Amino acid sequence: MKHIDLNVTRRNLLKYGAAGIGLAAGSGWLPAFADTISDATKTFDGPRISGKKKDGPYRIGFANGFSGNSWRAMCIRALEIEAAAHKDVAELLIVDGQNDITKQVNDIESLINQQVDAILVIANSGSAVVPALNSARQEGILVAPFNLPIEGDGYDVYVGTNPAFKGKSSGTWLKNALGGKGKIVALGGIAGNSYTAAGWKGAQEAFAGSEIEVLAFRDTDWSEDKAKVIMADLIAAHPEIDGIWADGGQVTSGASAALSAAGRPLVPVTGDDYNGLLKMYDAKKASEPKFDIGLISEPTWEGVVALRNTLALLRGEELQRDLYITPKLITKDNYKDYMRPDLPDPVFVDTNLSTEELKKIFS
Repeated sequence: MKHIDLNVTRRNLLKYGAAGIGLAAGSGWLPAFADTISDATKTFDGPRISGKKKDGPYRIGFANGFSGNSWRAMCIRALEIEAAAHKDVAELLIVDGQNDITKQVNDIESLINQQVDAILVIANSGSAVVPALNSARQEGILVAPFNLPIEGDGYDVYVGTNPAFKGKSSGTWLKNALGGKGKIVALGGIAGNSYTAAGWKGAQEAFAGSEIEVLAFRDTDWSEDKAKVIMADLIAAHPEIDGIWADGGQVTSGASAALSAAGRPLVPVTGDDYNGLLKMYDAKKASEPKFDIGLISEPTWEGVVALRNTLALLRGEELQRDLYITPKLITKDNYKDYMRPDLPDPVFVDTNLSTEELKKIFS
């Protein structure tokens, strides 16, 4: 592959305590000072898999469900840099499903026809892609979903943050932030995606037995602009909204902007490590006493780990099938350790990309 400068650095982050976050210290949250992928805390599940050694160079496909937000842009760039670092990766073929399930299935079938050695995938639908991925495996192609899980066991390796754990944790935080009672709205990602489904199920489990009332659930395509429009409609329909559950920081950023535009007070929100939301909280916290954040990161380098594990199998190595990355918990107590005032709002701060690379992406 064409050589790419791999001088990738990260900002050193300060260690923080877990007191006051509604979750116990030692519960598995990654300290902020872990500044490389290798330092990140990971847990493993599923069977141990022995790879069948295949001579390189390798052609790797990536079936991306859509490229409609900045997280995906950062994910793709991190994956390109990683692929270029491996001499036995001859080609990285990236296809974009454009938020269309049928197109993503066709993209996977196209990669099969091109006889790639492995297919990495972020699935728009955890069920719709399964037949195509099964076909890939029947052709001897390794299948590596990451970020969004797929249904069943028809894959070789998986990398992600465990959305069910994140959803239950964020639901617990929101319940505690509201004192166990209040009216909330819930905002998800792409309609039918497995990540939001698992996260929202976990959140509902956290709300069980409390006086949390869910006014509405809406899909937002993980779009800040769409979330703002949807939230404006919810504001018009509901005179009282006490909190927002969401699985994306850009979503809660848009929703919070809609509250401000309507003259409503800002409220406790969940989400992830979206720089714009961190900057909004920093700017608004003094004048908005109810505004609070309980955010759980979603590393943009998941695809890097997925590629490494896939290559390990192609080289004949053995590893455990499922790898779960421990995310970072970001609250009012430690958000300044993560916020990047020198970078644009669309940056997701749990990244292995250098400041230089981020400025190139968002210039």
